[in-house]
Amino acid sequence: MDSFESEGFNENAAAVKDVQWTEAADPIWKKLLIEKDSSARDALIHRYIPYARMVAATYYGKRFNDDTPFDDYLQWATLGMIESLDRFDPAHGVQFKHFATRRMQGAILDGIACSTEKQQQIALRTRLRKERLDSIKQRCEVDIGDSESRGATPLEPENTLSYLAEVGIGLALAWMLEDTGMLAAGTEVPGAVEIPYLQVLEFKLLKKQLHQLIETLPRQQQTVIRGHYLYEMPFEQIAKNMVLSRGRIAQIHKQALMQLRHALKENAKCNVAL
Repeated sequence: MDSFESEGFNENAAAVKDVQWTEAADPIWKKLLIEKDSSARDALIHRYIPYARMVAATYYGKRFNDDTPFDDYLQWATLGMIESLDRFDPAHGVQFKHFATRRMQGAILDGIACSTEKQQQIALRTRLRKERLDSIKQRCEVDIGDSESRGATPLEPENTLSYLAEVGIGLALAWMLEDTGMLAAGTEVPGAVEIPYLQVLEFKLLKKQLHQLIETLPRQQQTVIRGHYLYEMPFEQIAKNMVLSRGRIAQIHKQALMQLRHALKENAKCNVAL
């Protein structure tokens, strides 16, 4: 296969002359450019797929990690090639491969950027949810420890069921906080999957009530809840902002969830087994 330099990167007069002959005189290109023939377009896509693969392989070989598979690079390069095919005009005196390479490079770089950002968001969400779970579990373990101090045994089924119930309820509250449109009233989470149950009036009322109850929390608890769920800040960053320890922020978080749970439970209209 020809190198990049032999595929039109040398923009001298002789190359331009060859370019004008190459695409303008090609019968398949003529069918596409003049007759707008879809079969010619398909034939050209098939013709340039190997070139798109070569461009994709070049960038894949320069990757810094293996988070993104080669198939994604190939897909981005192919989409860039097809977009270039639909925009190409041989009258400009530029060879198609030269014209398309720039767009394929841009498509790959854009794809990598989006993929990296997505991976970072997934990693952040995973970290935040782990922090919430740890905070909830710590509270539940304290509650179970209190019952043990009164003579209960850790192996008793009541303790196990109580622990699981407490963790489950805590996670449900954390999920609802995350699903309140990031605590913005009247909005929905972007990209949220439509689930019929979410449309149930009682559940919407519960989320609205939860949002209103945020305003009744003590100032520190409001700051932690809003920072963690609205701005997606990890406990460590919130601790730095509030000049407190990370452990103290986790404690405030679990206290806020506990207070929200009790407040919701007292409201008979919103009692959903909390």
